[in-house]
Amino acid sequence: MANQITEHLREMATNRGLKLVASRRRKPGGDFGKYGLNDARGEPVFGINKEGLTADAPAIEDYLRGATSNAWSKSAGSAKPRPKPKAEPEAKAAPRPKPKPRFKVKVENLLTRLPAAKRAEAFTELLARPGIRIERIVSRGQATPEDAPMMQAQDEWVLLLEGAAGLRIADSNEVTLHAGDHVWIAAGQKHWVTWTARDRPTVWLAVHLD
Repeated sequence: MANQITEHLREMATNRGLKLVASRRRKPGGDFGKYGLNDARGEPVFGINKEGLTADAPAIEDYLRGATSNAWSKSAGSAKPRPKPKAEPEAKAAPRPKPKPRFKVKVENLLTRLPAAKRAEAFTELLARPGIRIERIVSRGQATPEDAPMMQAQDEWVLLLEGAAGLRIADSNEVTLHAGDHVWIAAGQKHWVTWTARDRPTVWLAVHLD
């Protein structure tokens, strides 16, 4: 068994570039059963001093294994990592052509290119559908004669977009309307526009509901 251990340690030492020195004493006492290590020049490396051999078999094996680990670590540390290959830039997908619009939106403004309306109010029909009619009315100083009140057979919603005006509905007091004010006039109600601004156009949006 002792010879097997010695041969095992000797082989490990040889693989590390070292030489195993084993005790030649066969009787207990002194360096019996001890080992040491010399380098290739015969210089003591481990387990040898002036008195002789001092290391047992497990200590020699641990030393040799540790020497292997240190050699591997130094080798690994000195090796430069391989540069990672540069990733090729992804090809950009060609932009999809935008679909052509099916129709063009026509944008108009109720407050631009207004008629003068100096002699009479100007009426412009904006939309006419069954049950509804929308028109723009531009006034400039006009008023409804007292003896000729207005009266429709359908309900009417009126919004004052610009300017100023006075309005009176039958059996009510006169009210003053400014931009943003709106009024509901029921079908069959008599009503009068008592005055409209003279210094600027007054623009109405009237919605007639049948």
